[in-house]
Amino acid sequence: MFDIISIGDATIDTFLFVKDIEIKNINGKEKAVLNWGDKLPVDEMYKTVAGNAANNAVGSSRLGMKAGFYTVLAHDVGGREILHKMKKEGVSERYIIIDDKHSTNASFVISHEGERTILVFHQHREYKLPSLAHSQWAYLTSMGEGFEKIYPDLCKYIDRYEVKLGFNPGTFMLRAGPKANASILKRTDVLSLNMEEAQSWVGECGRDPEELSKKLIKLGPKAVALTDGRKGAYSYSHEGFYYSPVYPGPRLEATGAGDGFTTAYISALFYGLPHSQALLWGPVNAGSVVQKVGPQAGLLTKKEIEDKLKKMKNFKAVIIDSEKVKKQVLAIVERKDD
Repeated sequence: MFDIISIGDATIDTFLFVKDIEIKNINGKEKAVLNWGDKLPVDEMYKTVAGNAANNAVGSSRLGMKAGFYTVLAHDVGGREILHKMKKEGVSERYIIIDDKHSTNASFVISHEGERTILVFHQHREYKLPSLAHSQWAYLTSMGEGFEKIYPDLCKYIDRYEVKLGFNPGTFMLRAGPKANASILKRTDVLSLNMEEAQSWVGECGRDPEELSKKLIKLGPKAVALTDGRKGAYSYSHEGFYYSPVYPGPRLEATGAGDGFTTAYISALFYGLPHSQALLWGPVNAGSVVQKVGPQAGLLTKKEIEDKLKKMKNFKAVIIDSEKVKKQVLAIVERKDD
C-alpha cells in the first residue's frame, strides 16, 4: 500500500528573522544574547507547515515515494492548513486523526545569520497507532509526551510486515533516553542523529564520530547516519564508515535541514542505493532546504537530486577505512566553521 509511513507530530512554524542578537561563546557553547525587557525589531516573518514527520512525509512524496502520515491534528485553522498541505503534496490522509480538544502544535523559529533557535510548544495528545497497511518503510520521529504508548503496536506492525524503520528521535524521545526507546532501537534500520544528540545518549567520545557511531550501533540499530551541521555528515553500517561534506551553496535558514538530509538518505536506500550514495543524497537535499525559508520549500525531487550529483562529479563520500584517513578527515572537519 505504501512506500513509507511517517509517524510523528505536525506543527505550524512562525519564522522570525532578527538581526539585533549577539552570539557569544560561553563555556564552549554558542549562546544568543539579547537585552531582556527590550523590544527587538523583527526584520522578516514567515509562517509555514512543519514538524519532523510532516517534513519527511512531504519530502518522501516529492522524491517519488507513496507516502502516508500518522499524526494527530487539531480541529482549528492550523490543523486545516496542515491537512491542506498534505493533500497538495500527495501525502495520504488515511491515518491523520482529528482532535477536537486541543489546538495545533506551534513553533517559533528565531533565525539569525543562517542559524536558528526553535521555541517549541507541544499540545497534549492521546496517541493511539491506527491499524496501518503494509509499507516498505516507516519513519518515526518527534512526538510529545506519551509517545511511548504507540511502541507496542508499532513493534508488532514492524515485525508482522517486516517493515524497515528509520528513527529520528525528537526532543521528548531523546530526553527519555535509550532504555525508554529500546524496543524501537532494536528494530531500527537507520538511526539518524546530530552530533549533540548522539553525545546525549552515549557520551562525548571526544566528538569522535566513529566511536559515537559504534556506541549507537550497540543500542540496536543496523546503521547510523550522523550529522554535524556545516562540518558534514557520517554513515556507519555494514558497508563501512563514510564521511561527506555539506553540499556547497548559500545558506538562508537552517530549519529542516536535518529532516531533508534523513528523508533523502532513506529514499536513496528505498531505491536500492548503498549507504555511501545515500550519504550524498542527504546533503544535496539538506543543501537545498537551507536556501529557502522553512523546512519544506527547498525539498527536492528524485530527478533534481540526481541532476545535481551529475553536475558535481567531485562531490563524493570518503570511506574512512584506516586511522590515517580518519585523522585526515577529522583535521579537515575541525577547520570548518560551525
